[in-house]
Parts: sequence; C-alpha cells; structure tokens
Amino acid sequence: MVQREQYERLERRLRAIGRSRIEMTFAEVIQVVGDQLPRSACTYPAWWGSDPQHTQAVWLDAGYVASPNLTAQRVTFTRAAS
Repeated sequence: MVQREQYERLERRLRAIGRSRIEMTFAEVIQVVGDQLPRSACTYPAWWGSDPQHTQAVWLDAGYVASPNLTAQRVTFTRAAS
C-alpha cells in the first residue's frame, strides 16, 4: 500500500514542474510515487477528486486539481484558481 510520504513525492514533482497544466500517464505517476496505484485509481474518477481528507490528494497541496482519463490511463493536473 502506498504511504502518504510516497504521494508527497508527487506533490514535490508537481511543484518542481510548476506549469499551469501538467499531463502525466498513470505509469509516470507510479514511477514518481515508487509503487503501484490502488485499483480504485484506475477505476473510479473520484479517487482523483478534490477531497483534502484523501491521503493521495497531494496535488491540492501543490495548488492543482486532477482530471483523470481512466480509458487513456492519464491524468491532467491544472493549477487551481487562487
């Protein structure tokens, strides 16, 4: 199971890239966090939601919202309006 610290690697990567729109494949996200994503990440769009109570929602801390394309196994992180 992926731990919060591993998801924080994704937060750091998003901050380092810093663009207003960042597209990643699920494989790239897996590479960053260093472990497989849970099955729900590939099945339920809500896994990529904007609930700060979700352990994996580190993109919120980096200032992004996530928009998954489950069919293409891709996610787009878009800078949230401030």
